[in-house]
Parts: sequence; structure tokens; C-alpha cells
Amino acid sequence: MVGHEVGTFLFVVTGKADADHLGPVIWSLTADRSSVRVFTTTPAAQHAIETAWWLAERPNVLVTHVRTGSSRLGRGIRNVRWNRWTLTRWFRSNGVRIVVREWGEGIAAPQPSLRRRVLRYWATDFSTQVLFAARKLNIPTVALPHGHSTKTTVIKNRHVQAVMKANNGKLAFADRDSYDAYVFCSKYHRDAVVAMSTMSGGNTRIWGSARFNDDWVPRLYQHTKEAALPAMTDSAVRRVLFFLPKWQNLVSRTDTLELLTAIVKTGKAQVVVRGHLRAEAATISDAERAALESPRLVFVSDDVSSASLIKACDVVVDVDSSIAFDAVILGKPYVRPRYLQDASVSTIWDDLGGAHQTNSQQETLALLAQDQLLPAPRSDAFNNVVFGGPGIGVLARYRDELVTIARGTTNPR
Repeated sequence: MVGHEVGTFLFVVTGKADADHLGPVIWSLTADRSSVRVFTTTPAAQHAIETAWWLAERPNVLVTHVRTGSSRLGRGIRNVRWNRWTLTRWFRSNGVRIVVREWGEGIAAPQPSLRRRVLRYWATDFSTQVLFAARKLNIPTVALPHGHSTKTTVIKNRHVQAVMKANNGKLAFADRDSYDAYVFCSKYHRDAVVAMSTMSGGNTRIWGSARFNDDWVPRLYQHTKEAALPAMTDSAVRRVLFFLPKWQNLVSRTDTLELLTAIVKTGKAQVVVRGHLRAEAATISDAERAALESPRLVFVSDDVSSASLIKACDVVVDVDSSIAFDAVILGKPYVRPRYLQDASVSTIWDDLGGAHQTNSQQETLALLAQDQLLPAPRSDAFNNVVFGGPGIGVLARYRDELVTIARGTTNPR
């Protein structure tokens, strides 16, 4: 499907993880010379987009960074600068026909007071202001996944429980209905979120995973340099990449750190430790880090890409991050210590395989000490259920669906 005659596709990217997942969509969409403008709203998002390997192949992608102030006053000035009048003028002059952003809040249905509407017109969060400007011009808005869940249920941590308790047992997602399309990678995740939230589900779509599939992942790793890591000690037989989990996902911090310590003490592996892309959710204290210090343990900073680390390591250990899908697609062993997470959490690994799931520290250590560790078997249905089928088809689906939605708009007023 040719999309270059449709108009301009506007993407709003707010973080490093969002850039990782929206990048494949932009790359696929612009293969036929479609015009794409990308607004980045954080330095991390700007760096991730501007250093992406695919950007050099796509001269029809123009990136604009919306500078954020370092103080409340600075952010306020930024918001005033990008008021709705300014944005609607920009939309018209650039022929914007569709607005695409990562999952996030939409526009709530109830009308606020006149005072609130006036303030919101002139100064509100940039990503939200974009949605208001699009609505004013009858331009459709689409929310794309900023990740891919391995969970088949919604994790009811303390925060989620508090939100649900205050909202009659549901997550307050009704404002997501304001998007023309709210896209999920998989049916199992869509069903879990809709069942536990106030969104109607009428605008949800299932397009597969643009980031995790057998087309994009090989391309990404082809353009990724292997991370430079220290040489392994003489006794080590493999490099183990250990992703720190998001603790709020009902993961035992104590058991996780004890497992890390035990793996190091075996002397059979060099353990490479990396936090989650959303680093604030997977941090450890200075004291915890000091207790783990060992010549056989390597901490890597957030600016080292997960892909470069997976490429350099022999096995991936992770609890609930979607980055494990990379290992599965690449044919690398993935170990999921199931016992580290609360038993109430169910995942796609439980249903379709693909992970070596261990139930104790001893079982995990024995597995990692094996002379030969092969990938875990998985169901024949895994690729279709989790990734949405062959990657070529998934990326084409994102492209064609976005073009179709853009072509269905009325002319901006």
C-alpha cells in the first residue's frame, strides 16, 4: 500500500523504551516515502531516535525535539510555547493527517470548568496538548504499545490495588476510549487489560508486535555491535546476562539478590547485570550493589543497549521483561526463575513454553551449571499468539492500518 500521498504522519515519542517500540513502525511506514515527523519530549527519546540505525535509511523522517525545562517554571514555559493555537497552526501547515503516540492517557470525556478549559488551551503537557489539537482538527489519534507484556493477567501490586479500590474495582482507563485506535500486540494482553479496566475495548486493535518478531529482531542485531565486556575468569564457562526486574511487579528483592550472589559464588559464570529500560523501577541501593561486588560480576550502565548485551552473552536470566523475547527469537537460552515472582502472576511462558522456568535457587543454579544449555521448547502456536505471526506481515499490518486510518479522516478545518 502506498502512503506517501496521504499526508504527514506525526509520532510523539516520550522515552527510550517508547523509541525502541515505535522505531520499527516508523521504519516500515516510511519505506514508501511516507512523510513522518517525530516529536521527542525527553533527551533520552531524542538520543534513541537520532542514533537509531534505521534513521539514515529514512530521509523522509524529520525529528524535532521539544525541549523540557529543568524546573517547574521551565516546563511551564515549554507548555505555553506549544499551546493549542500553535499546534493547530503547525498541524495545518505540515499537512498532519494522523497522530501516533505510545500508550498513555487519552482525553477524558467530562467537560471541565471554563477556567480549566482556558488554562488547558494555553498550557498543558505537550503529549496531551497534541491530542487536543488533533481533536480540534478531526485528525485521528492512535496509541501504540510501548512494550509487550509477558503477563496474561494484570499484576495487582499495591499501587494497582489502591487505584482499583478507588475506582470500583477497575483501572481508570476510560479516557483511552478517546483514541481512534488503541493497539495491543496480543489478544491475551488486550483481554486482561480490558477485563480489569473501565475502557470499553471498542477501539482496541491487535496488530502483533512490531518490536519482537522474526523480521525486526534480526535486522536490529545485524546493526548492533557486541558489548565490550571484561574477559571471563578461567573457571567461567558462560556469560549470564541478568536483567534486574521491576520490583513493583511482585518480585522478591531479597530472593533475587540472593540468587545473583549464589550464581557468582559458583564461579562457573560471568554475570552481567543490567537494569530495566525504565530504570527507576529496577534499581538497587549502593549498599546492595557493594554487597554483590566480585570480579565475576559486571554491572553495566543504562547507556549500554540490551541488544548489545544479549549479543555478547550466552544465556539470558529475567523474570518478567519482554526483552526475553529477543533471546527466544535469536535461539538463545532464556531462564526465568519463576519462584522470584508471586504465584498469583501468570505468564505466556506458563501457557506456551519458551522459557526454562525454575522453582528454587538450587534448581536455577543446577540449570546454569549444565555443560550444554539449549533453548527451552515452545509451542508451535507461540509465534502467532505472542508475536502476531511472521514479522514481515506484522510490520506491513502496522503500516497499512495506519495509512488506512489516516486516509479515512476528514480534511482539517
